[in-house]
Amino acid sequence: MNGRTPRPATAGGFTIIELIVALLVFTIGVLGLAATTSFVVRQTTLSEITTERAAAVQQVVERLKATDYDNVSAGSDDVGPFAVLWTVSTGNRSKMVLIKTTGPGLVTGSGTPSLQSNVEEFFAYRIVQP
Repeated sequence: MNGRTPRPATAGGFTIIELIVALLVFTIGVLGLAATTSFVVRQTTLSEITTERAAAVQQVVERLKATDYDNVSAGSDDVGPFAVLWTVSTGNRSKMVLIKTTGPGLVTGSGTPSLQSNVEEFFAYRIVQP
């Protein structure tokens, strides 16, 4: 005899089945994180584009606010990746400005929403005669 005592059958350790199940659970978790990462990148890109579009509209609105009421007229400008066009219609003691931005944005037609390069969005702004 070599002086060792045999280990009982209930000794600690993992079976091969337990290791396979643990590896399967780990793999599913990593794949879930990968899918979430692509969603987060897409949402971040969309929020950046939305912020840039809002800044373009704000720049035009600020320009119109700084213009004398009688001199407010239609025009266009390029602000970042957006082409901005505005039209002015005169009403009773006010002017309605319709601002159209064309550039990258989200299209929510049939199916899955997607990012496209030529999306038009509109914003209406009323200027009241002082």
